[in-house]
Amino acid sequence: MSLAKLYSQVVAVSLAILLAASTALAVEATGEGIDRHQALNSALRTAVEMQIGTAVASDSLVESGVLVRDEIASHSKGYISSYKILREGATADGYAITIDAVVNSKLMYSDYTTLAILQKMSGLPRLLIFGSGAGFNSVPAQSMKELVHAVSDTFGKKFQFEVIDWPMSRAKYSEIEGSMNLRKAAKFNGLLKADYVVTVELELPRDANPAIHLTCVRISDGFKVGEVRKPIEKYVSLSGKPAEVYSRAVDAAQPEAYWASVRIARDLLENMESELDQGKGFRYTMTFLGFPELPQVSAALEDVPGFVRKEIKRQNGMNMEVAYWSTLRAENLFKRVKSALKDVGVEKFQSRMEGRNLKFRWQNPEGF
Repeated sequence: MSLAKLYSQVVAVSLAILLAASTALAVEATGEGIDRHQALNSALRTAVEMQIGTAVASDSLVESGVLVRDEIASHSKGYISSYKILREGATADGYAITIDAVVNSKLMYSDYTTLAILQKMSGLPRLLIFGSGAGFNSVPAQSMKELVHAVSDTFGKKFQFEVIDWPMSRAKYSEIEGSMNLRKAAKFNGLLKADYVVTVELELPRDANPAIHLTCVRISDGFKVGEVRKPIEKYVSLSGKPAEVYSRAVDAAQPEAYWASVRIARDLLENMESELDQGKGFRYTMTFLGFPELPQVSAALEDVPGFVRKEIKRQNGMNMEVAYWSTLRAENLFKRVKSALKDVGVEKFQSRMEGRNLKFRWQNPEGF
């Protein structure tokens, strides 16, 4: 069953209502604020909230303190195709604006579904995120660090992916020298333990507004999972020193960094769904350390529910590393493998789950 199907009951009401609507609907909305800018932003948010309406009004499911509908509403500008001001003016408390806004309901529903599924998933893949691009070495280090961290925050804090924010954590991996790239990520993945790489690039063309460019690659085989390039809507002055220009561009790129991350996350979802739909299962890495009867362990793995196939990558003495494909999510698979080990007589062992990396260390001195 695909991940989208797993969440179908939660979004069924949204699907029925939003798909019955046209792709873009005109909504009249009024916003108030202390000034014109705040009032306009309030009106735009109100228009999107009206379009969300009862479709998600009953969805009070919260994961890690994040409500899906609030995420949609807080990034309302991305769903307004166009708007015109019907009336505006000063009030006793500040300013008020009424607009006629065209809301892209199809995009909004698509993002709502993606956000909802992301927040409900468990055992999400482990991501390595770092800056890249032809002009990467000329980018001020602090500016790129901030941009990478903005993307990492979206994957990590909003959707609970396990994230390696390279600028923030590189001191932990002192063995890896110089700037990170895909080749190094693959070479040192025994240390990093990442499933995918997400590269972040800030493009600053001379004759156009800056753009943020994200690419997602699966480390195991170099397969490009997704790529998105989002132009920065906010005007960025290209005059001044490079550090100043990049600093302004990074500030302006925050909204686009968020939605570019959502698009890449959607590509990850679709890729994971296709793994299941094609009968391939999710790919895991299992490590067994100090086990005296590895053939029994290897055979037991094939009896675990959800088993698709396995491949022994390395085996040396009492240690074994296995590439393992299963239709089970990580947490469920982890429990099932621990149960399978006990079924073949392994009474005492240590275990740990890091994303899709499952590790087991034998501790029973009496054997099986």
